[in-house]
Amino acid sequence: MFSVHRLASRLPFLLAGCLMLSPIAVRSAQETFELQKLTDGVYASIRTEPVGLGVDANNLFVIDDDSVVVVDTNFGPSSTRQVLAALRRITSKPVKYVINTHAHDDHVLGNSIYRQEFPKAEFIGHAFLKEYLPGKGASNRQNQVKNLPGFAGALSETLAKNMNLAGQPITNEERAGYSSDLRMIESYLKDAPTFTDVLPTTTVTDRLTLTLRSRKVEILHLGRGHTAGDLVVHLPQEGIVATGDLVVYPIPLVGGDQSFVAEWSATLERIIALSPKIIVPGHGPLMRDTSYPRLMADLFTSVTTQVKAAADAGQPLDEVRKSVNLDQVRQKFAGDSQLKKFLFANYVTGPAVMSAFRAARQEQPTR
Repeated sequence: MFSVHRLASRLPFLLAGCLMLSPIAVRSAQETFELQKLTDGVYASIRTEPVGLGVDANNLFVIDDDSVVVVDTNFGPSSTRQVLAALRRITSKPVKYVINTHAHDDHVLGNSIYRQEFPKAEFIGHAFLKEYLPGKGASNRQNQVKNLPGFAGALSETLAKNMNLAGQPITNEERAGYSSDLRMIESYLKDAPTFTDVLPTTTVTDRLTLTLRSRKVEILHLGRGHTAGDLVVHLPQEGIVATGDLVVYPIPLVGGDQSFVAEWSATLERIIALSPKIIVPGHGPLMRDTSYPRLMADLFTSVTTQVKAAADAGQPLDEVRKSVNLDQVRQKFAGDSQLKKFLFANYVTGPAVMSAFRAARQEQPTR
């Protein structure tokens, strides 16, 4: 459900060509996603919740002659069952491969449903995912489950008072986002007793190509960024790339203790070099060009350059935070939205400076 990687420094969780791009009629009234056809045999499940603190993952489905490849699962069994039901309305073929782009819960917790429904399915992830989930991942999830009820209470209180989390009068956008967050928390906590990790049966550290009957699926580790183990799924014939959380709209998701801001821009440039016609981001709408990944690359280059200069001059982290100025680039991401400015401060400014400072000091991440 959530990007349960505790990326936010001030919140207990992060909810952090000619190809066809049209919704198809497979959405029920209860579903908060749209299944969109990208080309013959390739579909994306794109989340439709309002922007908020919480996120669930987009999914990519590649339907071959006799089987299906699924890219990313969802934040828990309930959410994943809904997405699988939508997939079942367009094909009855079995799922043969499940690819997880990285280790965070909103991309892996639904693995258990695919294991249950398709016992012969193969699960593919970066080697880091296999290491992370049983250790730090399990610990982070336990803390998440423990902290969420209290945070839900705080959210409910702000809504009742018509205030936002910063103590300002709440906007309609914030009210919609907070309400969506509360629904996500309720679903996550309801599912929590059944959470089970399904680890990769095949791990990737560089690249792996699945040669299907009708097309090739390239699974690529193009570098670190959102985490140490980000994978990109590339359909070279169709020009489609699923990026996981290397690309997230409208506000990037950065972890001061998990992300690699100083390397992220280069990883994004490698995605851009694939010349994608369609990008399926980890969160956010489909992208038909590379302008947004370029904006993200510019952001992380600016952070890295400013932080390195300050760190090289001997400034401590507190002073570095004060010296870094992201006002202009923040405007490009957040505009005049009170909610997006808050998200940018929590999920970009604070953790990105920490990540870049860690790199400038040649310090390893803590998780």
